[in-house]
Amino acid sequence: MLLLVLVTQITFAQERTVSGTVSDNAGMPLPGVSVLVKGSKTGTQTDFDGKFSIKASANQVLLFSYIGMKSQEVVANSTSLNVKLKDDSVELEAVMVTAQGIKREKKALGYAVSEIKAADIEQRAEGDVARVLSGKASGVIINQTSGISGSGTSINIRGLNSISGNTQPLFIVDGVPFSGDTNATGNFADGNSGSSRFLDLDPNNIANVNILKGYAATTLYGTAGRNGVILVTTKGGQAKKGPKKTEITLNQSLFFNEIASMPDFQNKFGNGFDQAYGNFYSNWGPGFYEKGLGGYAAAGSGIGTDGTIKHPYDRAALATVFPEYRA
Repeated sequence: MLLLVLVTQITFAQERTVSGTVSDNAGMPLPGVSVLVKGSKTGTQTDFDGKFSIKASANQVLLFSYIGMKSQEVVANSTSLNVKLKDDSVELEAVMVTAQGIKREKKALGYAVSEIKAADIEQRAEGDVARVLSGKASGVIINQTSGISGSGTSINIRGLNSISGNTQPLFIVDGVPFSGDTNATGNFADGNSGSSRFLDLDPNNIANVNILKGYAATTLYGTAGRNGVILVTTKGGQAKKGPKKTEITLNQSLFFNEIASMPDFQNKFGNGFDQAYGNFYSNWGPGFYEKGLGGYAAAGSGIGTDGTIKHPYDRAALATVFPEYRA
């Protein structure tokens, strides 16, 4: 009996209360962490503030486990323990960004999504993001308004049919809608070819592009996504985990445009039609010579004998408005 009492007293003397706090790498307390005395059924959980309290002897090992964190074993050689658990994040294969930036595993999706990585974009010597995507995704038709550098781009996903006449998909850049419209083109006089708003995006700053096809993929965007949605994530818009090293990438491109052919211009006749002068755009009026067939001195040419023409406002209908211009 004396021996049994002595063993019991020694056991109680070795066992004491061990308390402490469990936190993550950032020092934030973790509630609900499982704390178990290894090799026994004694266990507890941390409270809302990440604190715990458990009975253990000095030579016993405490096992800390939490979802998303690496399990850690700590010897209970002290009555006060502060434990930090490390992340145990495993990168899923083929994770896709879907509507509203939600990430899903590719095989779990019930619709088609095409992803284009940064490596496929950076090596293309184009200033327009839309042109960079050309040939990178199936079912995406990319047309250029002209062959001139900086001209507009039109994107169509899975067909050209549209009741409203607009087939451009919705562009979302880092969660914000982006206008992919083509700027207004000029007329025949200035020869301007309208550029696209895609020139505002630098392809070298893009981390990845996800193309959502069909109504099932774009339902969260409503009617705005009826023609498909193109999600663009820039390198600055990515979720950063901890400090990163400084990295500088330099790309330089030089473009030349050479005109294939120019129309032949005549320098023999002026404005008008049928060798008669007219104050409108045409180039078959009287000739730039005085006499001969089609010369400006011929009858009916509309040009005076002194080689001058009437003022455009010298008309009967404007006689009371601009009398000073009447001959």
